[in-house]
Amino acid sequence: MRKALLFLLSATFGLVAGGLTLPAMAGSIFMVDKINVDMSGQSASVAREMALSNGQKQALDIVLRRLTLRDEWPLLPNLEDVAVDDLVEGFRVSNEKTGNKRYLATLSVQFKPTAIRALLRARGTSVTEVQSRPVLLVPVLENQDGLQAWGEHWWRESWNQRDLDNVPAPMTLPLGDIDDSTLLSAEDALIGHPLKLDALNQRYDTETVVVAHALADVTGRLGVSVYIFAPNESDVIIRTYSGAQSLQEMADTAIDDVMDELNHRWKQVAAVTSDEMGTRQLRLEFTDLKSWQRQLGKLDAADLIRQLKIVEMTAAYAYVDIAHIGTQAQLMGNLQQVGLRLEPLADSWRVIEAQAY
Repeated sequence: MRKALLFLLSATFGLVAGGLTLPAMAGSIFMVDKINVDMSGQSASVAREMALSNGQKQALDIVLRRLTLRDEWPLLPNLEDVAVDDLVEGFRVSNEKTGNKRYLATLSVQFKPTAIRALLRARGTSVTEVQSRPVLLVPVLENQDGLQAWGEHWWRESWNQRDLDNVPAPMTLPLGDIDDSTLLSAEDALIGHPLKLDALNQRYDTETVVVAHALADVTGRLGVSVYIFAPNESDVIIRTYSGAQSLQEMADTAIDDVMDELNHRWKQVAAVTSDEMGTRQLRLEFTDLKSWQRQLGKLDAADLIRQLKIVEMTAAYAYVDIAHIGTQAQLMGNLQQVGLRLEPLADSWRVIEAQAY
């Protein structure tokens, strides 16, 4: 683990993982999921080897672009010059299908965070490894059959095929069950009905709803309007697609564009330009062992904190030195994501849990 001190303390104080509740995180920024591979070769085994190699290379391209800003992409290395195997921590294969000389599968690839950071830093890029809080994604399709927000439709299924968890700006697809359809209709989603959006947010423990409206007209054009309903503001992204592509192909392009834009907006805020670490002293106040354990666990869950060291401890409070990357504002934002906020003191910062227990 990144901060082994937490496990040392767990052993010292007799803490058990089952008693520690951490905030739900969307996924791993260094994991690439749902990579479809399809290769043919001289034999099925040769095709499989080629497919796994190409799939891991494709996953590396995705993770490098995911972690960096758009204007830094020209700085990324040529993948032909990179030893991909040295960067892969592990991979999982599913949906395998093997023919006489053909191999098809879906890959999930986990990369080594330290190795990926080092590769990007050597190229002079920033790194965004802190995810935003997940938003709730509601795909709404409008075509000759009318408006559809729930049930099975190709627009929702296109989103469902994407890796929505392991990205800088993760999204959660609702279950689409009877409770969802009772809480929010397609019409309510498009107008941004505040009370009904709030009810859906409460169900999924989110704060922001993104309504992705696809208008497929009879001429073969696809219009996409993405409405972002956040707690204190709203925004819209509009794109139009036409040409020789099928609706499915245009939908795939539209989803790429929308995800890229949402991720880019977050990366502009969260990108860390250097691994140079700053240090701060934090004061944690607690009433019992459980609250101490909980706060320490939340600090460990903060991605920007690299080191933790306890310098003083009593029955009611402790002083902890931390080393972190990123700016003070980025650190404070990262701590808010895990349920903590900082209050300045004379020589340190008081840690306050954002939620009462």
